[in-house]
Amino acid sequence: MVTRYRLRSALLNLALWLFAAGVVGYFAYHAFHGQRGIEAQRNFEVEIATLKSDLSRLEQQRHTLEAKVAQLRPEGVDRDILDEEARTQLGWLNPNDRVVIPASH
Repeated sequence: MVTRYRLRSALLNLALWLFAAGVVGYFAYHAFHGQRGIEAQRNFEVEIATLKSDLSRLEQQRHTLEAKVAQLRPEGVDRDILDEEARTQLGWLNPNDRVVIPASH
């Protein structure tokens, strides 16, 4: 009887330690590989860096377009730019225009 009690106590003690180790292992695994874990945080940082570079590129493009639109406002239309844009959009040439086609490599 005493032997069974010691064996049962030892097995119960071992089972509790194994259960605790399993719970700790579960949370440790998800802390690293989970949806908001360390690995996901690294991926978020890479994505943030990529998106920031895209944002700066798009902001530069926006500023360029805003400058171009500012030149086409009715208050201060630059006639040369207006003429160039109209010819580009409509595909028209003036008989006095010279067309220079760059040689391709």
